[in-house]
Amino acid sequence: MAPQAHRHALRQNYWPTAAGAAIAFPRLDADIDCDVVVIGAGIMGLNAALELAGRGVSVAVVEAEHPAAAASGRNGGLVVPSLPRVGPLDVVRLLGDRYGPELVRLVADGAQTVFSTIERHQLKCDAVQGGWINPAHAGELVEGLQARVSAWQRAGSRATWLNAAEARQRIGSDTFHGALYDPSGGHLNPFGYTQELARVASEKGARIFCESPVLRVGSGGGRYVVHTPTGSITANTILQCTNAMQGGPQSLAPAVARSFVPLTVFQLATQVISADVRRTILKGNEALSDTRNNLFALRFTADGRIVTGGMAPVSQWMAEPRLLRSLARRMERIFPQLYEVKFDFIWSGGAALTPDFLPRLFEVGKNWFAPLGCNGRGIAMTTSLGQRLASYVVDRDPEVLPLPITSAAPIKAHTFARYVPQLLLPVGILQDAMRR
Repeated sequence: MAPQAHRHALRQNYWPTAAGAAIAFPRLDADIDCDVVVIGAGIMGLNAALELAGRGVSVAVVEAEHPAAAASGRNGGLVVPSLPRVGPLDVVRLLGDRYGPELVRLVADGAQTVFSTIERHQLKCDAVQGGWINPAHAGELVEGLQARVSAWQRAGSRATWLNAAEARQRIGSDTFHGALYDPSGGHLNPFGYTQELARVASEKGARIFCESPVLRVGSGGGRYVVHTPTGSITANTILQCTNAMQGGPQSLAPAVARSFVPLTVFQLATQVISADVRRTILKGNEALSDTRNNLFALRFTADGRIVTGGMAPVSQWMAEPRLLRSLARRMERIFPQLYEVKFDFIWSGGAALTPDFLPRLFEVGKNWFAPLGCNGRGIAMTTSLGQRLASYVVDRDPEVLPLPITSAAPIKAHTFARYVPQLLLPVGILQDAMRR
């Protein structure tokens, strides 16, 4: 590998270059009234707004920047019908018989919900439902992964087992020992998906305001008043769909901001891969994420690049050059046919990690809801949860909710806890290397 192979990677989000410029929505410059105000024009907030507008609810969306500016438009674009680290039995154990099975069904159907939403509204976002592959990177993990397949099958998932030969043939690498495969998964351009959700929600009647950060939330006459620098929105209900972007010490809901650990995850896009080599990797144009603690994930883009990602161990110091080198070496090890990996783009986004890897639905105040905690499964989870929450707001039927509504429970020693995943990552990398 040439030592300067990655020097010229642009520190820029690749997705807007493929999706086009952000749609221009106005700044909120008046005092307006609506039934529901959504804070955050990401995937969850816009799915909620689209569902609400489609049901005739007066809804406004207020966004500090523009749709897809944060994690919704900066992730790897994988659409994954699963949860990280926990399986169906764990979910039922943690949530009980009322909510556990409902969340399991929502997760199992989550990828299909995304692609059905795209088809129903004709969203242009380079969506490919080629399936999701979750391969075992070590032979000792095969038995556990097979049990995971069986558990998800019993829960109604479309997951199947690929033996070592089948997985290696489909993936194009001899380094894996079998795989969970779910044909409902896939990938898309997350920036394009979020932008298209904003477009369709606006066409359905949702009022979307950008460059309008929320400064504070007041109340009067039994209603909320959301204040921005140049206007306000009075509403009966608030959906705070900001997930990992909670505003730190100035958060609208400090207890919510301390209830999860924010992660910084980097994404990298290679140069365009030659057609001959592309035909040997992920032959069905699937999305892939494996069983490593230091997760290995990748997918192809519409123009033939590979997008992969990871976290910087220990600290963010020199994170970009370190990841450019280490992720290139990892891809070359797993796919030697790539020969020399060169990246054109590197960027970062945020993720919200909860202690048990399950999402949350917090109630900050009466009719002020704050869902969060997608734990790296954002596209499917935020789509499904946004739609379900909107249905609940309209019908007030608790049966549609896959989670209990609770008060935020701040993590103890949160100031330190937020650094723990990064500090422990080298241990996870060592464990990955020792497994056989």
